[in-house]
Order: sequence, then C-alpha cells, then structure tokens
Amino acid sequence: MGQSRRKISPEFRNRILNEIDTGQISTSQAARHYQVSRSLIEYWKKRRREGKLADQSTARERQLERENRELKAKVGELIMQMEHIKKLQHWVRQSKNADTLVITAENLDQFRKGAK
Repeated sequence: MGQSRRKISPEFRNRILNEIDTGQISTSQAARHYQVSRSLIEYWKKRRREGKLADQSTARERQLERENRELKAKVGELIMQMEHIKKLQHWVRQSKNADTLVITAENLDQFRKGAK
C-alpha cells in the first residue's frame, strides 16, 4: 500500500515561506525541521513568485460559497417580486382613485355615505 498524502494548510505553508524569506531558516533547514521535501518548498516559492499560490479553499468553504451564491440569487428574486407587487399595488390604488373621480351609478353609494 502507498502512503497517504499529508494535507498542508495554507497557514502552515505561509509560515514556512515567511521564515525562509526573513532569513530565520534556510530552505534545507525548513525541509528537515518541518518534514517537507525541499522540492515542494521550492515549488511553493516558484508558484508564489508567479502569483499562482492562492489559498485553496476547503470543501466546506466551497459549499458555503455555493450556498451564499444561491441565497443571493434568491434574495435578488424576492426583491424583484416585491418591486413587482409594489407596482401592482400602486396600479390598483390608481385605478380605485380613477373610479372615484367620476360619479357613476356603480359608485354612487359610496358618495352618498359622506353626505348629510
């Protein structure tokens, strides 16, 4: 059976690289001390120089980001529905006001209630 791969957190990786950059420890010493291959440390340094050493997110973080996007989309949908309902309410109010502007046989009773 092969060996299982060790997960190295971005924080741990950055700590090693920062110690090397500040001169506290050499690459070879860091490899021995942290039990990480020298070639892996060199790979990290190269990737960082290229700007490609991004912190990889965990499965949980990716799930939360996906859930966040879905919730934002739902909130946007609900906001659009609320705006539509507000416009509909405004239209209903205007149409009711339009009915009361002209006295007709249909709305005559509502005007008689106010007169004494």
